[in-house]
Amino acid sequence: MIKRIDSTKDLFTFLDESISAGENHLFRGVRKQSYKLFTSVGRHKTNKGIAFDVKAEKLLLKLFKQKAYEYVKQHGDDALALLSIAQHHGLPTRLLDWSKNPLVAIYFAVKDEFGAHEINEDSKVFLYSPKEKVDLEESYDPFSIKEVKRYIPKYWSPRMIAQLGVFTVHNEPNNEWCSSELKSVLISYRARKEIKLALNKLGINQGALFPDLDGISEHIKWLRTNVF
Repeated sequence: MIKRIDSTKDLFTFLDESISAGENHLFRGVRKQSYKLFTSVGRHKTNKGIAFDVKAEKLLLKLFKQKAYEYVKQHGDDALALLSIAQHHGLPTRLLDWSKNPLVAIYFAVKDEFGAHEINEDSKVFLYSPKEKVDLEESYDPFSIKEVKRYIPKYWSPRMIAQLGVFTVHNEPNNEWCSSELKSVLISYRARKEIKLALNKLGINQGALFPDLDGISEHIKWLRTNVF
């Protein structure tokens, strides 16, 4: 498989290879190649300055369920569903976001410009190729798993539908995830803007992936101003 995307031509080569490889691939795009596969709860500390343990994670979810009850009551005590909603809205969890669409992952890798204080570096797309297909009906306690598992939520959000979202659920959320089933492809920082323009022509943009007023406004802003 292609190791680096330096141009629009490489983008289409990567897409062709991704499609040919089968439907079991998942993709995750990150802005910097130096980023590692850490869950959001693994990147944060508690208000006491220590790493989250399972007890502290469960407290986060309990508080979320309590304070967001009117929005999540239909999910009852389904911890997986509640974690996916919490993750979607910015709460630190032991989940990582992936997409079944490689173009969506590439968009997330290139959508934001580097700041003036930052050093330009290549972006990265992770490819996760599990050998077994996910069981859509499988239910499990996310806080008791012994290995990384996948979870496809019932698509409760238009964003999740548009992004073809899938989650991995991590048994060791404080550790970087490394696996023989993971590969990565770099996106040249020089090609990031070109790639973003090409994705827009393919219908992959902020308005399409975030089909709400914020996403539409951001897309129009990008189209009609000089933002990256």
